[in-house]
Amino acid sequence: MTKALADMFADAQAPCLHWEGEPAYAIYEMPAPEAFDVEFVSSTDTPVQGLTLKVYGGVLEIDGVEAQEMLLWRDTAPNRVPVKVKSETGGRATLKIWNVWRGKVGGHDVTQAWLGNAGMRVKQVGTWLALHCSDGEGSVDFDDLAVHLTVVD
Repeated sequence: MTKALADMFADAQAPCLHWEGEPAYAIYEMPAPEAFDVEFVSSTDTPVQGLTLKVYGGVLEIDGVEAQEMLLWRDTAPNRVPVKVKSETGGRATLKIWNVWRGKVGGHDVTQAWLGNAGMRVKQVGTWLALHCSDGEGSVDFDDLAVHLTVVD
């Protein structure tokens, strides 16, 4: 039986590993741009897909709300979400991104991440990043959620 991605990430003790010849990420980390757009391209309906953004060395701002960490749900967020990053004085912020999903467990909504076959393929395409995410349910499927992250000048 093939190991789940979460088990392979745990064994590697790393946020990135090679899976079927290409990098797969549990968490993707990059220098935080001052502004970027998150565009939801496609997703499965069940479980509900989402994306977590977390900044170190600053705060995120979405629609006037500021926080170090924000979770965008496919079923409630607009298709395109403008994000600003306010870095701490004299510092350079780091952005971490990971996929999440929400489903019913015992009749309650439960947010999950980094379990089962959760992971992301991340590819630079010109001025934007393409994130293809596999939720932790069932076999690996990097088409569970597709997101584009575009840096805004």
